[in-house]
Amino acid sequence: MKKMCFRQKILSIGLLASVSLTACSTAPIAKRNTTTAMVQERVSVLTGSSLSSDTQSRLIQAGLDENDCLVNMPNCIVTLQKSDLGVQPDKGLYGAIAELFFASAKQKEQGKNCVADVKTLATDFAKDFQPIDSQKNIDKSKSCLNLKQDDLLQAVRFSYIYLMYDMLKDTPTTTPNSLLYLPKERDTQIKDLYYASIDELGNELYEEKLINHYQINGNQILVKLNNENLNVKGENTGKLVSSYQINLKNLNSISRRDGFGINYVAILDDRYTTSIRNQILNNSQNDVAPSERIHKVGHLPVTVLLTPKGDSLENLIKTTDFSLNLYDPYQVNQVNLFDKPFALSANFSAPYGLWIKENALEPLSIFNMFASPYQNSQPQLFMLEPYNPNKRVIIMLHGLASSPDTWIRLTNDIFNDPLLRDNYQVWQMFYPTNVPILENRYQIAELIKTAFHDVDPNAQDNASHHAVIIGHSMGGVIGRMLVSDDDLTPNLKQIMENHIHRGELPSIYRNFEKLSDNEKLELSKRLALQALSEIDRAVFISAPFQGTDYADRWFTRGLRRIISIPAGFVKTVTASLNALFTDAQLNNNPLAGLFLENGASQLSDKSFFMRLTKDVKIKPNVAVNTLIATDDKDLYDALNTQAKQQLKQNDLPSTQKATTPITAIYNQNSLDKAKAELAERDNLLAQVSEGATERLSDGIVPYQSASLKGVESEKILSGKHNVHTSPQAVLELRRILHKHLQNYPTTTTKSVDKQP
Repeated sequence: MKKMCFRQKILSIGLLASVSLTACSTAPIAKRNTTTAMVQERVSVLTGSSLSSDTQSRLIQAGLDENDCLVNMPNCIVTLQKSDLGVQPDKGLYGAIAELFFASAKQKEQGKNCVADVKTLATDFAKDFQPIDSQKNIDKSKSCLNLKQDDLLQAVRFSYIYLMYDMLKDTPTTTPNSLLYLPKERDTQIKDLYYASIDELGNELYEEKLINHYQINGNQILVKLNNENLNVKGENTGKLVSSYQINLKNLNSISRRDGFGINYVAILDDRYTTSIRNQILNNSQNDVAPSERIHKVGHLPVTVLLTPKGDSLENLIKTTDFSLNLYDPYQVNQVNLFDKPFALSANFSAPYGLWIKENALEPLSIFNMFASPYQNSQPQLFMLEPYNPNKRVIIMLHGLASSPDTWIRLTNDIFNDPLLRDNYQVWQMFYPTNVPILENRYQIAELIKTAFHDVDPNAQDNASHHAVIIGHSMGGVIGRMLVSDDDLTPNLKQIMENHIHRGELPSIYRNFEKLSDNEKLELSKRLALQALSEIDRAVFISAPFQGTDYADRWFTRGLRRIISIPAGFVKTVTASLNALFTDAQLNNNPLAGLFLENGASQLSDKSFFMRLTKDVKIKPNVAVNTLIATDDKDLYDALNTQAKQQLKQNDLPSTQKATTPITAIYNQNSLDKAKAELAERDNLLAQVSEGATERLSDGIVPYQSASLKGVESEKILSGKHNVHTSPQAVLELRRILHKHLQNYPTTTTKSVDKQP
C-alpha cells in the first residue's frame, strides 16, 4: 500500500513536471497591433523620451551607460569609436553620436549637466576678499544655453556626416555587387534629427535676428544667401521662422517640393501689414499714390542647410567653420554637395499661410463696409512672391464684403501644381466693396497699370504680356470692365435724356458743357473704359453682369442702408464733379446713382449702374471663361442619375435592363465605365444653358445674369454663390490656366520634384 502511494506520488510529480515543461515550451506569444509595433520601433529622442534602438544597441556594445555618456560626450565618443575593434566605423556610429548630442542638448535645456566657468571679481585686491562660495557662483542659465547651442551644432555636424557619408572621399564606397536598399528608416530618423537640430539652434539665433555670422564657443557660422555671403546692414534685418512652427491647418493642402533642406519663412522687417488698428490710425490717408499701395512680398520661402566645412571625413569632424546656407526656392531648385546634385526642398504654402494670418484682411473688409469714420476708399495690390520677369501674372479680384482670403484654396493649389507654380505669379487685389463700382474700376485699373510699369517700365518681360484676371461676383463685374474699351458716355447721356424727358431732371443735364475741363477729365476717366493691354484672358465666376434681385430683398435692402461710403471719397467726388451735385437733384439722378451709391446697392438689377453697364463688350483678343453655379441640387442629382441610367441602358443586354445596380469593384471595365459616366454627366450639364430659366441660380446670382455670349467655355457647377472655393471650381480653373500656358508658354526653369 505504501509502495502504491509512493508510486502515485512519483507519478504525480512526473506529470506536474511534464506539464510545467510543456507550458514553458508552448508559452503563447503576446500579440500587438502592427501599427503600434512600427511606431514603437521608430521611437527616437525626437519622438519620445528615450534613444532609438540603434543608438541604444551601440551603447550596449561599447559597455556604456546612457546617463554617463551624456555627462561626458568626448569620453563617450572615444569609447564608441574603440568599440568597433579596429574596423573603420560605419556611418551608423555618426548617427548615434548625433542623436546623443541632441539628447544632451535637451538635458541642457532642462538645466541638467551644465558646467560653467567660475565668476571672479575684476581686481586682485577684490579677489582676496571674495568669499569662497561666491567664487563658485555661476550663471547657470547662460551656461546651459551656450552648452545647449554647442551640443546642437555638434548634432548638426554628425548627422550631416551620416547623411553625406557615402559621398565623402575617405570613406569606403559600395562595390558593383552591393545590394540595393530602399531608403532606410534610420536615414529618415537622422535626416529629421538634422532638421530638428537646425531648428532648435535657430531659436536663439537666426529666428531672433538674421545677421551675417554667428559664433558658438570656438565655432563660426557664416551666413550665405544663394551661395553668396550675406551682407546685412543696419537693424532692419528680418528673421527666419521655421515652417514647422507655422499652423497651416486652414489651408486645404500644403504645397511642398521634395528634396534636401529644412524650410523656413524669411520675414522682412519693412513688410507692409494691414489691420483694423492700422486703418484706424491712418484713416485720413485716402489720397495715397498708386505706387505706395503696391505691396511687395514680405514673407519669403527659404530653404536652409547648415553644413560643416570640409570635403573629407577627417575635415568634417575637426572643422570649426560652418555655413548657414539660405536658398530662395523660386530661384534655386538644386545644390551641389560633394560634386553631387541634390534637389532642394521647399514649402511654398508656409509664407502664404503666415501672410494670411498676419494680415487681417477678412475682418477688415467687413469693418470697411460699416465703420464710416475709418473707411479706406482706395484699393491695394499684394504681390505674393518676388517679381519674376518670366512668369505670367494672375490678378485675382474678390467679391462683395470679401477679401483675398477668399482665394486661399485656388492660390494654394497654384503653389501646389509645379507647372503652374513655375509659370505664374499671383497678384491679389484688396479693394473697398462699399465704394461705387465705376470708381473701383478706375482705381483698380490705375493700380494694375502702375504695378506693371513699376516692375517692367518698357513692357519687355513675359510677365507684362498674356496676364490672366480672375474675378468672383462683384470682382467679375469689375473684371469685365477692365478688359473692355467701351465708352459709357453715350449710354449715360441717353439715360439722362430719358430722365429729362420724364421731368425727373432739369434740362441743364442734357449736356456736360457746364463742367470744367478738369471735371470733364475726371468724369471721362470713369466712363471711358480702357482695356488693360497686359491681360488677354479673363475668368468670371458667379458674376452678376445683369444684376440680381437678391440685392432688393427686404433683408438685403436693410443691410444696404447701413453700408456707408467713405466720407473722404464723397468729398473727393463732390469736389471733382461739383457742378453736377449743386442743385440737390440727387433723387433719380443717374450721376448720383453712379458715383454716390454704395457698391452693394449697385449690384441690384434695377440700379443705374446695371442699366449703364449690362451690355459692356469685351475686347475681341481676350479669351473668356465663365464658371456658373446652380444650387438646385435636385436638378444636378437628376442629371447625374440620368447619365448613369443612360450608360446602363446602353451597356446591359435587353434581358437585364433596369436591374438593381451592382457594386463596382476595381478593374479596367469599372474604370472605363466611370470615365464614360463622367463624360455623359458633363455633356448633360453643358445642355443646361439651353433650357435655363430664371429659377436656375446659385442662390444669389441667376444663371441668365452670369452667362455671357461668345465665351471660350462656360462651366456649370453644383454649388452656391461661393462655388469658387469648391474643389470642382479649382479644378476647372487649373484646367484653364494650363490651357493658357499651352497657348503662351514661358521660358521659366521647371521644378525638380524628387528625393535626394
